[in-house]
Amino acid sequence: MSVIGVCSVKGAPGVTVLATALAAHGQSAGAVLIEADAAGGDLALKFGIGQNPGLAQFAARARHPAPGRDVLDGLTSRIASQAFDLVPAPVEPAAVAASLGALAASPGGLAAAGRRRPLILDLGRVDPRSPGFALVESCDVLCLVVRGDLASLGHAREATWLAETPGRSGFVLVDTGPYRAHEAADALALLHLGTVPFGRRPLTGRRGARAVGAVWDALSETNPEPVTAPEPAQVSTR
Repeated sequence: MSVIGVCSVKGAPGVTVLATALAAHGQSAGAVLIEADAAGGDLALKFGIGQNPGLAQFAARARHPAPGRDVLDGLTSRIASQAFDLVPAPVEPAAVAASLGALAASPGGLAAAGRRRPLILDLGRVDPRSPGFALVESCDVLCLVVRGDLASLGHAREATWLAETPGRSGFVLVDTGPYRAHEAADALALLHLGTVPFGRRPLTGRRGARAVGAVWDALSETNPEPVTAPEPAQVSTR
């Protein structure tokens, strides 16, 4: 894997919680979290760090990479409390949108950065009208975060563009119930990458760490066995 997009199609099911946990779990591989939520960044404020250097500088370097230079050199901030490296985004949505547009126009720069280490893109909520949608095509793997309830699965099932993404797409189920992983896979016709416990706090503790590790392993499969996705099923009420 190299560039991993983590996103949702509706609401706030825990995209950032999962993205930060994956970035922390992947530290031995040099993983970096890129905050790329078109709604505006909030991690810089949350962790008390500056917004610069960050996404805007990364986008500029990716557009005009210097030969032999790592485009992320000097742009990451270490979040010691959760043990991951971050490229923060500006708070203002307009500034984020401009950076996302520049990155989407320079997929080669993003791919080059991803060849050196796994990049976790926190895309937030994505749809074809959002500024971050163009980055979907730059992701080697797209990871949809969805809750196991009727509304969340219904909204995700209506996002027909997921089946058209050029890379490998799958979903991570947030265990809110009542629907289980096999039911969600039948409804979405997507590969199940793992199930994580519900919670606004970081995915820590034995159960959370195991769940994140399983998702990481699924994302890390460079040559997965071909998966025949089932036909989309109706999600019925209970």
